[in-house]
Amino acid sequence: MRFDTWLSFPAGDRKAAEVFKDPLAKQDLQIRGYRINAAVSGGAELQAEARVTVAHRADGERVLLFELDPNLRVESVKVAEGTALGFFQPRDPKDRNQSYGEYVAVVLPEPARSGESCALDFRYIGKRVIRKVGSGNYFCQSYGWYPARPCSFATRADFEMNFRNPKAYALVATGNKISETVDGGTRISTWKSDLPLSVAGFAFGEYKVHTEKAGAIDVEVYANREADDFMRQGEALEHLPGQPTIDRPALGSLSPAALAKTMGIEIANTLRLFEMYFGPYPYGRLAVTNIPFAYGQGWPMLLYLSALSFLDTTQRHGIGVTRHTEITDFFRAHEASHQWWGHGVGWKSYHDQWISEGFAQFSGNLYVQFRQNEKEYLNRLRQDKEELLTRDQRNRVYESLGPVWMGTRLSSSDSPRAYSTVVYKKGGYILHMLRMMLWDPRSPKPDEHFIAIMQEFSRTFHNKPASTEDFKAIAEKHMTSVMDLDRNGRLDWFFRQYVYGTGVPQYRFRYTAEDAGSGKWKISGSVTQSGVPAGWRDILRLYARSSGSLAPLGWIAVSREETPLEFMLPMKPEKLSLNDSEDLLAEVKQ
Repeated sequence: MRFDTWLSFPAGDRKAAEVFKDPLAKQDLQIRGYRINAAVSGGAELQAEARVTVAHRADGERVLLFELDPNLRVESVKVAEGTALGFFQPRDPKDRNQSYGEYVAVVLPEPARSGESCALDFRYIGKRVIRKVGSGNYFCQSYGWYPARPCSFATRADFEMNFRNPKAYALVATGNKISETVDGGTRISTWKSDLPLSVAGFAFGEYKVHTEKAGAIDVEVYANREADDFMRQGEALEHLPGQPTIDRPALGSLSPAALAKTMGIEIANTLRLFEMYFGPYPYGRLAVTNIPFAYGQGWPMLLYLSALSFLDTTQRHGIGVTRHTEITDFFRAHEASHQWWGHGVGWKSYHDQWISEGFAQFSGNLYVQFRQNEKEYLNRLRQDKEELLTRDQRNRVYESLGPVWMGTRLSSSDSPRAYSTVVYKKGGYILHMLRMMLWDPRSPKPDEHFIAIMQEFSRTFHNKPASTEDFKAIAEKHMTSVMDLDRNGRLDWFFRQYVYGTGVPQYRFRYTAEDAGSGKWKISGSVTQSGVPAGWRDILRLYARSSGSLAPLGWIAVSREETPLEFMLPMKPEKLSLNDSEDLLAEVKQ
């Protein structure tokens, strides 16, 4: 079952940016802190008591709504003094694919008063939030295992968590490990955050633990010693009948622990690059653990990475993985960058969620450039553009379905993949375009201006939510004169077209080179624009190829259907071209 939002807009004459300037303006409460006592068993059961400290923001509220996975059955909710409260919870899904909702509605004994606080004690138990997926392997859901609010990324809360788990297994969580003891067959650990966090999570299993250093940052890899059940299916390929053994790759052990050290080194290198571009790492440590399936999650100080990224190239090839860079370098960097984008800097509303996912898409591609080469970086961008221009199940181009700023509302029953396609791919491309507009090939530090934007943004909104307009304001502080197409010191034109609007322009470039004597050549030509509304503006970088090398010549500002060109060069170019570094999200024909 899917619920579609058909219309959502501000009341009165206000703009949407004004409505979400205060991300908590419409919230009836704010969670200030958690104290969670949780026990996880070898049978994949979670039992927990969570004390949730709540600050009321509205008068007269009787029912408080929290998000909680319905597989966890609430036994009681009490105020801190011990008074039992009424509550409502959806039906137990019993591992079906049918959702009845993910909530707990708590009924207060009397109407809330704005400005007052209370503590609620939740007690709950259940399976399926943790799943056993092999010998010593457990998949722990990153979200839904404690009572939360939908706006958690726009706010922060203190977390103190106490876990009890079987002695044979290690447990790792968000925050700092304050203590760890063993009582009989039970391992007991306490985790506490130095800073208020948006979310918290944990993982446990039979791990090999490897630690690397990235400057002062401890990178801890918790890698399962045995392959999970899904990976074991890959191991079974070695024994499939019907083809000669010589034709099958020798996969070897698919245990994530085999590449624990390599994973630690790669993540440490990722953090070093991101500190150079985005500023200091927001926390003191980062733990990395493997999970089954082909996806990942970046929580504060804890990464859940697909076990596929723990395989070597031969093993991935043997089980049919072809896009190796995407599942390794890009994937690890994308999730690691959420320490800056999503957690270090949050988002004020769903409109601004591209600040997390689009920025992470760019970060993953950036690491590919430094880990691999510029060619692979440009290939990643071209793949992103290609996906934006593909069509959904109703034959509509994904990019045309709505702007990046629409956020999660892009996805609907008509086009379920629209959010992930537009927000991730186009969001990342937007940052790349800003980077290229600021790129100065004459400087020994060509990325200096772009780095200044990213570091100031990270520093200004450290452990706070930010909006699209907040980012735009900082970008405008560092823009160059070439970018000032409106001659007002603002980037309204760029954000209006690429963040708040839709459209991929098409450009056709034609020119002739005429010998002007004295070793000079006269270039005459034009740039023709199509595929976008009248008045669309862009700056296009012009490149010249000479003696086999490619060099940027300058910028062409376009604001109409046809822009004529005429200039002199001190030599005859082998070729003039546009968009060689994917400077612009556009289709260029020459």
